[in-house]
Amino acid sequence: MKVITQTQYKSKLTITLKTPILAEINIDPCRMEEVWNIMQQETSQSETDVNHDQDLVRRRAILATQFQALPIYGSAEFWSLVEEPQLKLALPLEVLVKCIRVAITQEDSAGKNRMLEMIFRRTQGANEYWSRQVLSRIHLRSEERCMFAHDLYADLCERVIRALNDSKRLFWEENFQHCLCFERKHVYQAFLTREGRWYNQYANESNTRRIPRSLIGSLDQPVQHANGESWEMDIVDEQAQQALLSVEQHDLPLLILNLPQKLKPVIWLLFWEGRTEKNVATILGVSDRTVRNRLQKALSLLRTAIDMEGKTIDG
Repeated sequence: MKVITQTQYKSKLTITLKTPILAEINIDPCRMEEVWNIMQQETSQSETDVNHDQDLVRRRAILATQFQALPIYGSAEFWSLVEEPQLKLALPLEVLVKCIRVAITQEDSAGKNRMLEMIFRRTQGANEYWSRQVLSRIHLRSEERCMFAHDLYADLCERVIRALNDSKRLFWEENFQHCLCFERKHVYQAFLTREGRWYNQYANESNTRRIPRSLIGSLDQPVQHANGESWEMDIVDEQAQQALLSVEQHDLPLLILNLPQKLKPVIWLLFWEGRTEKNVATILGVSDRTVRNRLQKALSLLRTAIDMEGKTIDG
């Protein structure tokens, strides 16, 4: 019988004669060669996986050794190592994550925030560069692009803080950069979906129904005809009219007074006094983003209250 074997000193396949006991079995040499190639690929892949596992084990051992070699938590020597300004001498970010988990266990909020500040200081440049780069592929006005970049970076920071505070997410203690890339990807998609710019044919309609700000702004611009005349579009939004009538039929000031203490000033300053978000942020001593978050929360509570009263009246 002719079968396929591999010689000891050559990588190519050779045909050799074996015992004639199985001579009646019909074996296709081409098929056997294909199977052999597949077996070689699987063997090569398994060897690669073994090497990767060995590298992972070595990395874990190095990080564990560095963590165990740290001075007593909270000592001057400890903070000297944590806040080392030179990157070549600084602790790996994975070790800092372990230290944050220790601070959480010991309920040391000040120490935890101190280490979070170090992590964000070391990753700020790369994260800001990432936020600008991913938004460069989207058509935006210059002022809108700058605002989007700030908001995207802030969203990423919030997601990273939540991840580092979650002691169950242990992979941050093994590969910080891999986890950071994962968070960037999901923050970017969530941000564009919220802003109405994530165009995905498989996405649900509810995820992409928000109109981009640039398109909303263009509705206020007069339309220029070929003959030079211009006219302003008077678009009637029936749903908006119904919502306006619904609001007018309710005691809106009373509903605003029932809002949480932090949310009421935002509504009064923005809608009753006509101030800008930056002006409101200055008055309240918070950031622009905080003002937008409080505004979104207040409007959501008001809509819920109005809907509940409407159902009570109709019922």
